[in-house]
Order: sequence, then C-alpha cells, then structure tokens
Amino acid sequence: MRPEMSVANRTNAQSLRVIGQALDPLGINTFDLRKRGRDYTIWVERKNSEKKLTEEIHFATSQILWTHVARALKRKTSGGVTDPHNLSFLLRVLGHHLDNNAVDDFMIFWSTKSVKVVYGKKEENFTLPNLYEFGTGMYLKRPNLHTAK
Repeated sequence: MRPEMSVANRTNAQSLRVIGQALDPLGINTFDLRKRGRDYTIWVERKNSEKKLTEEIHFATSQILWTHVARALKRKTSGGVTDPHNLSFLLRVLGHHLDNNAVDDFMIFWSTKSVKVVYGKKEENFTLPNLYEFGTGMYLKRPNLHTAK
C-alpha cells in the first residue's frame, strides 16, 4: 500500500505526475513550468489563426492533492513500464530526479525533443529517451517488483 499524499509529504514526482495527466489529454507537449513554493505555473504557447497566444495554467497545492487522490483511487497497479511518450510518466521521472537532489524551486523547459531543468545555479539537459531510460531503471529497482503474487 502506498503512503497517501498530503501537503506535508507531497513530492515533486507525485505533483509532476498529476500535472502530466492534466496536460496529456490537452495535447500539450511543449511548455515552460515553474515551481515556486508549493504551486506550479505552466506557460503554453498556442497558435491562433492570426498570432501566437501564451496561456498560463496554475496548479495549486489543493488541486494537485485532490487530483492525485481521485486518480489513485481509479488507477490499477501497473503491470509494466509505460509508453515512452507518456508525459505523466516522464514528468514523474524528472520529479523523482529533483526529489533525489532535494530541489524545491525550479524551472522546466519542455519540448518534443529536449528538456532543460534549472534550479539553484545548476542547469541540466535531458532528451525524452534519456528520461524514459532513467524511468525504466527506477521501475526495475522497485522493491515489490520481484515479489511473488
């Protein structure tokens, strides 16, 4: 059984997974994301017939928490590694990396070809295949993966 996500123990991995689940059905695959404090802001550039429009999407702590709990109740235990293009999975992997490095505030610049993460005085660059590979490695290290059913 997984520990429940609360405001106190919410991780970047859990929050970014929820954000990926929200963005994926909208077809958003290029965006800038900023986490400051407990809230996340995303900027998406959309093309109108006449000009480009920048849309701002906010994810507050309460919204992330509620969405996480609602989706966790519906979600089945995964039987394997997910699709390499699944935004939710890739964002969760990146969040896990940020959690492991104890990063609180950060910026993510996400495109269909690359991901740049800036936090503190550090900048890291990833490709989507790199993140997927990192994620499959995390999956294979899960302690309950090899237990008998």
